[in-house]
Amino acid sequence: MTTRSAWVSYRLKTKPQPGDPVVGSFGGHPRGVRANQWPRCAVCGNPMCHMAQIMAGPWLDLGGATRMSVFICHATGGRCEDWDPWKGANRVVLHPTDDDSLYDGPPTVRVYRRKLLTVEQPLDELALMRRVKHEGLAMSDALDELRHDKIGGGAVWLHGDQTPQSPTGQGPMRLALQMTTNLVSFDITPGGMAYVFVDPFANDGVGRLLWQGGS
Repeated sequence: MTTRSAWVSYRLKTKPQPGDPVVGSFGGHPRGVRANQWPRCAVCGNPMCHMAQIMAGPWLDLGGATRMSVFICHATGGRCEDWDPWKGANRVVLHPTDDDSLYDGPPTVRVYRRKLLTVEQPLDELALMRRVKHEGLAMSDALDELRHDKIGGGAVWLHGDQTPQSPTGQGPMRLALQMTTNLVSFDITPGGMAYVFVDPFANDGVGRLLWQGGS
């Protein structure tokens, strides 16, 4: 798995088998995050819940970072507007170095069961879209093939494109991770989708999370 481009995605699955690359985890206690580094909600001040950690590798380019950790606030039942990428009620942390230590953290509202993740073979999403244009594949069928937990590729929006724009003004952020409620029952609307973006134009690495609720 050496291919990596904006149009290539890697479907995530749990229960890695011998020989499978372990690319990270959903849920559980994050590795390498000390108690004094634990993100707190900018709205209510409570510690956030850890959702995911994904390692950089052939499946994900994080610039100079080696790992991405995703947190979200569940302390107020959504009143902090935890779906918004700019409110401060969720956080994407990019780690400059590897640290697999398990440090103590503050009490959190919810601790999800930790599930290790691996990836399937890369999927060329551009080739899939060409089938829509040239072979008559229905767009709805093409999107159904991409409506799953994955790294990279294009976001499958439930309620319209909300791709965050880089604060540098140079263009849209790049999708790093798409999460459903299928592999882990995150406290987002059942059938909803969470999206994690990174800013390819920021020198220090910026990540943003947003989610859209299920219908």
